[in-house]
Amino acid sequence: MTRGQLLRTVMYVAVAFLVTMAVLLRYYVYDRGLTLPLEQRRTVHLGAAAATYLDTATFQVRTGVPVTSTVSLYGDPAAGDGRTAVWVEFSSLETGYGQRIDYHERRTAFDRRTGLTVNCCGEYIDDDTGVRQKGLAFRLPFGAEQRGYPIFDPVLKRQVTLRYEREEDVEGLPAYRYSYTVGPAKVEDLPDQVPGRVLGLPAWKLVSVARYVMITKTMWVEPESGLPLRVREQRVDTLRTPDQVDRVVAFRADLVTDAGDVSAQVFEAAGFRRWALMIRDVFPVVCLVLALLVLPAGALVRRRLRRDGSAPAQDQQEVPGHDLADAG
Repeated sequence: MTRGQLLRTVMYVAVAFLVTMAVLLRYYVYDRGLTLPLEQRRTVHLGAAAATYLDTATFQVRTGVPVTSTVSLYGDPAAGDGRTAVWVEFSSLETGYGQRIDYHERRTAFDRRTGLTVNCCGEYIDDDTGVRQKGLAFRLPFGAEQRGYPIFDPVLKRQVTLRYEREEDVEGLPAYRYSYTVGPAKVEDLPDQVPGRVLGLPAWKLVSVARYVMITKTMWVEPESGLPLRVREQRVDTLRTPDQVDRVVAFRADLVTDAGDVSAQVFEAAGFRRWALMIRDVFPVVCLVLALLVLPAGALVRRRLRRDGSAPAQDQQEVPGHDLADAG
């Protein structure tokens, strides 16, 4: 094989390699990264400096109390597979003095690519194993768009629509802001449990009431990862008597993700965003540009070889009969 042939072969191999790498990075490596993990260990805190709640131990309404909602997520890898993940969520609401106000537990199965709930693996909310969870489970999908999404609210135990509002920055990272408002909606009945004096009724009587909840939830989501960076939950719980009159506020708070947790979420989402942009957009383009540069570079080297007298033998052959003509 001549030097020219070897150069041409190397050039073709290099172009094929670069084009293949561009395709693999964009359609295989990036695509494989868009899968939610089976394992999960995450804890987020939402706090309110001054909340109102009904102390069920004394049946007194307390105001101006700092509260914290601690939400922990744990994966159950053994229950999942290549397509489905199962996570368990524990949510505990406590005062700044250590008194628990509320507690919920939730087990949810979902599609690892879309984030949509799947009913397959012993899901439940508290003691309710019959509730069907619909919509997105815990976060938006990878590559979140500027549109509405169905999402499941574990407090209301129903699917709601998370609507896109606008784009904002969270600690310098671009984020999409979504929100929904639902309620007042009944979430549970409390038969003959509340003293009448709490409700402005005869003190001696135990009254049946229903708890109604109204929630406005706002989420700031990094779109590449679908990860919520900050959450704000404005919630009002009331106790309503059978005559459909709200008698007392059982809970009112404006809960916001703690600053430290926001910074941690921003750090994680920014890392994924950099990876996504490099693998999906930057590296494939660089590979294709290099492939386009290899062709003219190879041609230039071949021309220089000819000019230096190092071209392949067939490139230096004279036209038949040329030397005889010169001799004549």
